[in-house]
Amino acid sequence: MKLKWLFAVFVLANLGLWMWASWYKEAPVEEHRAARAPIAPEKMRLLTAPDVKPTPRKASPPANAELVANAVPVCFHLGPFAETARVTQAEAKLSELHLGFVRRAEEIKMITGYRVYLPPLASREAAERKRQELTSLGFKDHAVFQEEGWHNAISLGLFSVEANATARVRELAAKGVEASMQPLTQNRTRTWLDLSAPVSPENVMQLKQTDWGTKDIQAQETTCPAGTNPPPLPAPSPVSPGNAPR
Repeated sequence: MKLKWLFAVFVLANLGLWMWASWYKEAPVEEHRAARAPIAPEKMRLLTAPDVKPTPRKASPPANAELVANAVPVCFHLGPFAETARVTQAEAKLSELHLGFVRRAEEIKMITGYRVYLPPLASREAAERKRQELTSLGFKDHAVFQEEGWHNAISLGLFSVEANATARVRELAAKGVEASMQPLTQNRTRTWLDLSAPVSPENVMQLKQTDWGTKDIQAQETTCPAGTNPPPLPAPSPVSPGNAPR
């Protein structure tokens, strides 16, 4: 009896396997190929024929050709330079990039320090009495001016940092002395290198990434002169005879 049941199960299993293989297997994928244009033998000519002139294939423009053509010209000035040696080094780098430039000097007033002082007093004797008072209050760094416009004024110190000069003014005020602070200036010459033509996108990146010797020297974008055109597109690569259409 058990053998009959085992035989029935075996038959059903094989039947199920046959049905799965017949009904559920994937249909073969058909390859879809684009239809090929019909060939017209009567229009075909040999390249060696005397009246056949091969026409070179036109190179396609760069992918960014339209963007470059519509781009606004970008000009730069480089600087400021405080040392002649750094200007010379920068000019050499610009020459390596084949970028034209013009050197431009700029005169500016720079703050070189700060003076804390008391305004001119009525006489030299009054200035000396004030100095004695300052010494009794604990301030020993002082001197009398006798320069033009500063006769009998009292200097209370020279400082290179503004915060230190401000602190001295506060110390004096705490002791009842009303002092003033004056920035000291000096004329200095700074140099700029003005690029004389618009810069291509490739050179823009090089200008901004180049180390010019100090963080104060940078390539800064500026407005190009009126009528300036953007840099020309790169010349297309020549098409070799082997790639000419047949």
